[in-house]
Amino acid sequence: MNDNNPPANWTDRAIGLGAGLASALLFAASAQGSSLAMALAYFAPLPLLIGALGFSLTGALVGALLGAGLLTHLDEPVLGPTFFLLFAAPALISAALARRNFPTRVAEASPLPRYFGPGALLALMMALAVAAAWLGVGALVQLHHGFDAALQAMSERFGPALDEVVESLKKLSPEIEAEPVKRLILSSIPAAFAASQTLLLAINLYLAARTVEVSGRLGRPWPALPENLVLPRLVAPLFVVASGSAFSGGLIGLLAGVFAAASGLCLAIQGLAALHAFTRDSRFRGFLLSALYAAVFALEPWSFIALALFGLVESVFSLRARKARRLNAKQEV
Repeated sequence: MNDNNPPANWTDRAIGLGAGLASALLFAASAQGSSLAMALAYFAPLPLLIGALGFSLTGALVGALLGAGLLTHLDEPVLGPTFFLLFAAPALISAALARRNFPTRVAEASPLPRYFGPGALLALMMALAVAAAWLGVGALVQLHHGFDAALQAMSERFGPALDEVVESLKKLSPEIEAEPVKRLILSSIPAAFAASQTLLLAINLYLAARTVEVSGRLGRPWPALPENLVLPRLVAPLFVVASGSAFSGGLIGLLAGVFAAASGLCLAIQGLAALHAFTRDSRFRGFLLSALYAAVFALEPWSFIALALFGLVESVFSLRARKARRLNAKQEV
């Protein structure tokens, strides 16, 4: 039995603790710099999520804290806090809410469990990634006493890599100026981090939940993702406002761009889920979805922009809910 009920013995807690330590070791390996090591970083939260979802949230938390402490003691001091704040803490919060149930009463029936839906969990992971990016930007601005000074310091630190990018772009257009390009690249890093961190958490939570669900330890019913991945309605208008504000420049524009990138990714995922739902009853579903994914990867980033716009339309008009109502009306007739 696990913490969902709660655990009856210490075995689950020990497994959760080991899972937290395993995630810390994966993160430490990913910091070595090789391409394989970097790939490991994308799955660093996976053992932690499996331990927290299927065995013991408390044990996973203790394991993550111990792992962060070991990384701080044995390696660079910043590595442990980075692992816990950017990987472990968001994963633990996501796992805690994914398995959390809220009893509710329907008429005179007995209490029924109600869980966070996949759309709400995705929005939560987006909020955690955006908060982490904003905190990082705020720390740099505070450290260098201003936004422009922080950009200048980062430009000097990563000068050689940025110069290579500028030189490659000048081959395409010799009129390109170096400094604006460098500022644009540096300003886009927090947005790219927030979007990639949201995707990383979402993929790992899905894989962990699937693994735990197959073992029968998930403790909650598995939702039909194509029909139930519905973002909170507030995400769509905030995305529109953030997208417009991102062009204002300066610190406000950068912070707005961070939110626009992460929320745009969430809307793209919602759009993808809606397309899965619309092809549910099609005889050619396999072919249609294969063609869709081929187009997504072949036409990126434009395909993601199209999916985000479709996800925005879905948020405004609730296309899946309308389709479900039409099908129910036909069945009643």
